[in-house]
Amino acid sequence: MLKTVIFALLPIIVTILLGMWAAHHGDFDEKDSNKLIKLIMNYALPMNVFAGIWGTPRKIIVEDIPLALWLLGSMFICYIVLSFVQTKIMKTSTNVATLRALSVADPSVPFIGSAVLPLIFGENLSAINIGISSLIINVVLLPFVFAALVSDDGNDKDITIGARLMNSLKKPLVLSALLGFALALLGLQMPTELESTFTVLGKSSGGVAMFATGIILFSKKIHFNKTIATSVLGKNVLFPAIVWGLMVATGMPLSLQRIVIITLAIPTATMPTNLAIQYKVDESEMASIQLWSTVLSFVTLSSVMLMLG
Repeated sequence: MLKTVIFALLPIIVTILLGMWAAHHGDFDEKDSNKLIKLIMNYALPMNVFAGIWGTPRKIIVEDIPLALWLLGSMFICYIVLSFVQTKIMKTSTNVATLRALSVADPSVPFIGSAVLPLIFGENLSAINIGISSLIINVVLLPFVFAALVSDDGNDKDITIGARLMNSLKKPLVLSALLGFALALLGLQMPTELESTFTVLGKSSGGVAMFATGIILFSKKIHFNKTIATSVLGKNVLFPAIVWGLMVATGMPLSLQRIVIITLAIPTATMPTNLAIQYKVDESEMASIQLWSTVLSFVTLSSVMLMLG
């Protein structure tokens, strides 16, 4: 297990550092990273997720309904609670509070998860997990996040949650996951001969995502303070630990505990950083949370995986 942990996480750190080095060397800049992210989110990852879900028997997908419910409840409740604490108790501005809450509630499942989860749980279960997590993030969390965020010019403040939801449903990653689930649940099993049609490009998503993350992180001023430490501790340790305690208390099977907790212990996603850049909200803080969460996951995620066996 220790060897699995090391060889699962070491390529992620190396690839992120390689992206940072490439940016430092002047081979890539932030505009290039945005293009790479479009390649991942609009083409490579949707194909991989679609193939993985469609290639999974209907019985297995139905059995994973508890997984979907635990991930949905955990991420959504975490986001709502932290948003409330930040805005009402700590009196933080709404934009900053929203992104800080999202940085804890939103694990980087499509990016880091696509590199780590297949090594632990196999391709099919990992694709289901990535598909479920992508739906939760894009269909549930992001409409609320966008409803809370207001740009400097205020032009987007009148857009309704319903409109945000419809925009989320049009994203290739969401559409691919929904289509994959629909075909699998209808019992239309994917022919094995078609698998490589989707995975030739799809399997590149994890590595390219880590490389693009390195480019983004290099372009931002990285620092460390009490606020960043609190967010990283909440994301990497406290959030998965609380959910783990609830799962143990309610007698959930160990197999379900493993995949839920390891998923939630994945470091924070790139979305808070991207939104911070878009809305010009504490860009350096969000990038710093992302970097330190990823680097420290070598210890925290390894510990979680070892404890869960």
